[in-house]
Amino acid sequence: MAKGLRSKSARRFRAIKRETVYGPVEDARVHRLSERLKKDAQGPKTSELEAIARGEEPMQVEKTQDTEMVDDKKISTSGRKDANHAKHKMAKEDRKKKNKEKLTKRELKKKSTFFRFHK
Repeated sequence: MAKGLRSKSARRFRAIKRETVYGPVEDARVHRLSERLKKDAQGPKTSELEAIARGEEPMQVEKTQDTEMVDDKKISTSGRKDANHAKHKMAKEDRKKKNKEKLTKRELKKKSTFFRFHK
C-alpha cells in the first residue's frame, strides 16, 4: 500500500520528526528571541544612551495631534484607475486601432474592387 499524506505510517514519522528534529530547534529559537526582547525592554534606547554619554538630558518627544490633519484631507475615489487590467485593455484597444489603420496594398485593392461591384 502507498504511503500517502494521510497514511498512518507517514503521520507517525512526521510526528516523530516534529518532536525530535524540529522541536528543539524551534524551542531554542523562541528562547533566544525572548531573551533578546527581555534585554531590550530592560535597558534604555540607544539614542537615550548616546545623549547620556555626551552629558545631555534625553530628548522628550511631544505628541502632536496629527489625527486632525488626516481627517480634514479627503481622498478622491473617482476617476481613472491605473490597475494592470485597465492598462492591458487600453493597450489592446490601441493595437486594434493601429491594425485597422495599417492596411496592406492587397487589402486596399480588395476593398476597392468590392465597393466597385457592390454599389
